[in-house]
Amino acid sequence: MRASVRTARAIGSVAGQALRVAFDRSVPTGGARAPLRVEDVTAAWLAEVFGVAPETIHHIRVVDAHSGTAARARIEVTSDADIPASLFLKMPPRNYFQHVLMNLFSLGAREIDAYRALGDAPPIRVPHCYATRFDPVRGRAVLVLEDLSPTARFRTVGDPLDRSEAEAVVDAMADLHAAFWQDRAGEAGTTSATRSEVETQLGILIRRRLLGTLTGHAADLVPATVREQIRIFYQRGREIDAFWANQPQTLIHGDPHLGNLFFEDSTPGFLDWQISTTGCGMRDVAYFANSSLEPELLREIERGLVERYAARLDAAGITADPEQLWTLYKVGIAELLLAIVCTAEAGERMQSPAVTRCGVARAVAGVEAHDSLALLAALLDDMRV
Repeated sequence: MRASVRTARAIGSVAGQALRVAFDRSVPTGGARAPLRVEDVTAAWLAEVFGVAPETIHHIRVVDAHSGTAARARIEVTSDADIPASLFLKMPPRNYFQHVLMNLFSLGAREIDAYRALGDAPPIRVPHCYATRFDPVRGRAVLVLEDLSPTARFRTVGDPLDRSEAEAVVDAMADLHAAFWQDRAGEAGTTSATRSEVETQLGILIRRRLLGTLTGHAADLVPATVREQIRIFYQRGREIDAFWANQPQTLIHGDPHLGNLFFEDSTPGFLDWQISTTGCGMRDVAYFANSSLEPELLREIERGLVERYAARLDAAGITADPEQLWTLYKVGIAELLLAIVCTAEAGERMQSPAVTRCGVARAVAGVEAHDSLALLAALLDDMRV
């Protein structure tokens, strides 16, 4: 397909979703299957979700609510029925731009797919998903999840993480990836949708816009050499996708920075599966380690983390070459750099400057330590031979 046609389709998709979201927000009373706002969550709707009589639910109180890439709310429920007294809801974001973005890249639908794939007995700790609702006409996605606040400790990217905690997260990632392991892309059993052609082209256009000239609040942290090298993500974006698709595939979280994790005692758990997909497991490991650990500590332990991951896969019956995983780890750091620099360039509506500056600094340290972008270019060149 010619690039001009792909671009036209991508722009058309943006326009269509912008109109769809504008209509949904201006005429919000439709889509009763998936409420637009937490204020629209009624006793009747909650009763339908849990399969109980509406008269058994007496009161719903919003304890707290905020909105980012999705709207999140914790509610308390007074009821005679056997349902949790506290619930956590994920819904369409309040910000118009983020709502359009959610629809364009099917973020809500991806998270629903991830919880369905994980099932009732997931291989790692995740919030229990009581129910999901999706309105295909309006594109709304709603998840009714376990409220973790009584038991979990939450972190931000800037919080310290020690060696034992990092090892526990890598162990959990190995368990997740082993449970969904595929030797090659396209095997039966794919766990979550890959990007569509329109999503791929749109991603390239967004990267070109954000990475062509860095002007965001973390631009000063990106050296000139890295600024030049990072253009590979829109200049050779489809080759990069093909490279990762040629690696063993599994269900990956996609965005496992420390802010998307929680801990119960020493056990880590994983939140926010909006960009989960079928992909290379080492991308999760590299992304987590380089976004969540201070570079000085990480340089000391990262090779051991990769070897630990390989040994955990081996114990699950999956043969993995530690040297090949180490190569994938080094090039996988570039994926973190792409994500965090684009987030910083998109502005504060995506993430706070403190968080993105910390993430950009760590990602730059990683790609410079391992020359990740040059390694990526070399691997792509090898594919052409």
